[in-house]
Amino acid sequence: MAEVELTGVGGDLDAAVADLAERFRAALEPPVRAGAELDSATLRARFDEPLPEDGMPVEAILGQLDERSAGGLAGSTGGRYFGYVTGASLPAAAIVEAWTAAVDQNVGMWPLGPAAVELEQVTLGWLADLLDFPSASGYFGSGATMANTASLAVARHWFGRKHGVDVGVDGVRALPPLAVYGSVELHLSDHKALRTLGLGSGCVRAIPIDAAYAMEVEPLVAAIERDLAAGVEPAIVIAQAGSVNTGASDPLDAIADVCDRYGLWLHVDGAFGAFFRLCERTAPLVRGLERADSLAVDGHKWLNVPNGVGFALLRDGDLHHETFGGSAGYLTPGSGANLHELAFEASRSWRGACVWAALKALGRSGVEDLVTRCCDLAAELAAIVEEHPRLELAAPAPTNIVCFRYVRDGIDLEEANRRIQDEVAAAGTVFHTGATLEGRFCQRAAICSWRTAADDVRALAEEVLRVGDEL
Repeated sequence: MAEVELTGVGGDLDAAVADLAERFRAALEPPVRAGAELDSATLRARFDEPLPEDGMPVEAILGQLDERSAGGLAGSTGGRYFGYVTGASLPAAAIVEAWTAAVDQNVGMWPLGPAAVELEQVTLGWLADLLDFPSASGYFGSGATMANTASLAVARHWFGRKHGVDVGVDGVRALPPLAVYGSVELHLSDHKALRTLGLGSGCVRAIPIDAAYAMEVEPLVAAIERDLAAGVEPAIVIAQAGSVNTGASDPLDAIADVCDRYGLWLHVDGAFGAFFRLCERTAPLVRGLERADSLAVDGHKWLNVPNGVGFALLRDGDLHHETFGGSAGYLTPGSGANLHELAFEASRSWRGACVWAALKALGRSGVEDLVTRCCDLAAELAAIVEEHPRLELAAPAPTNIVCFRYVRDGIDLEEANRRIQDEVAAAGTVFHTGATLEGRFCQRAAICSWRTAADDVRALAEEVLRVGDEL
């Protein structure tokens, strides 16, 4: 029987692969700019065309994408991208990610990706070892948002079982009124997770923070006592290892004591701050992390793997599986684990492979050096800010995030700092974002890229000063 050639698949595959190799190699170099040059309308016009009626030769497709994307890519793979909390993909992780797309393994079930499933289980064990977390189970999700959601789903199931409710069967309406506790700095993804799980963000009690932007323990205890007196059942505390605004961590050990006293589930959102354990100077800030019931972490931040990878670690493996377990007549199991029984997704890509590659490339010592160097660079930037008469720190900077303001007499500082952030980003030499702390807008730099060096943080300070002085 003759092989059928599908439209859009035909063409010179060897030429396409050769073109991929050349463009891929170029993409592994640091970008020329930290910020994109083009606006939304220009970029949309480049791509906005009718659905093609006929397919292109395979060797022409990547070239067109590359050319139309030119000037519209964020320079997040370079050392001068300080926006949000964004790592720069390590070459080993990017190469393995590309290969896994070609072999196209589905990690949802063992027969669909036998080697992929086994590698992910081993890699999750490596991560638990690296972070010194007593994990019995884990899952690679699309990022910390999915890891938070999966972890809080297990916490919801635990709370239901504690009260004789099978949430999977009876739903959240069968649960008694409950409360979840987090600081006023609680990340949006945690609120989204609670909404998605049917608990609603209205169940969150916003606990005050101290001068270091960490949750205060006494108000936490007071809130728990108020709920108990009102007939509302305290359920979960969400503590942060690394607040996204300032990099601050909640006092995990003291919060764990409170959870033990009242019988609450402790979930730690450690999207990037879980890695503070690996720097001698920042490790005390996350002491007590190992006492959590669940931990959510991003891979595409400090592990410097491609976007779309995070992981959850759970202390109770049986409870984790009980939350998501299930099968169907058409799901023929194999000899290994079926990972669709550990989270929401049925089919998914081989996310853990790029994490495995990053850990193979760096080793434990390499990850420790990366985290320490980034925190040291943040300390250098903070020192530059403190020493300059026209800059001031807006918050303490003990980790990898520095919030600061341009200051000068005779100008509107709020408007000036907003314009500085906007104009520095538009110039593209460096890229950073802002944060609003105590009602004041400030410049914010997050350092977690393997490419960032001392010259890069100095360049950020110089650009802020240059634009501020020109106002």
